[in-house]
Amino acid sequence: MAQGSKGVKDGVQVIQGTPTEPITRATLFLRLWRIPGPKKTELTRAALSMVRPGRGEYVIKELLPDMELGPQAALDKAIAIAKRGDVTTIYLNADLKQLPKFRLASNG
Repeated sequence: MAQGSKGVKDGVQVIQGTPTEPITRATLFLRLWRIPGPKKTELTRAALSMVRPGRGEYVIKELLPDMELGPQAALDKAIAIAKRGDVTTIYLNADLKQLPKFRLASNG
């Protein structure tokens, strides 16, 4: 997927890149990267985090810190977790340090 591209798989929206709007509900973030493997091969590693709004800042929970999975298997696992947890959006390779700030709703 290209940066900013979107798709829907099994009812879950999958978006490449970092969100541009504040996160308003629980959202999954799947990070994929390659590392050198044996005999000049590459292995794909994946990490999965959940982000949700908290009191004044985001709550970030690492669900799967580092696993060796192919890209499609990692995405399939993230979608299965999303569906079990009532999550509708997964961001691929987003920069969690660059999430847009959110403001708490005011009562007046």
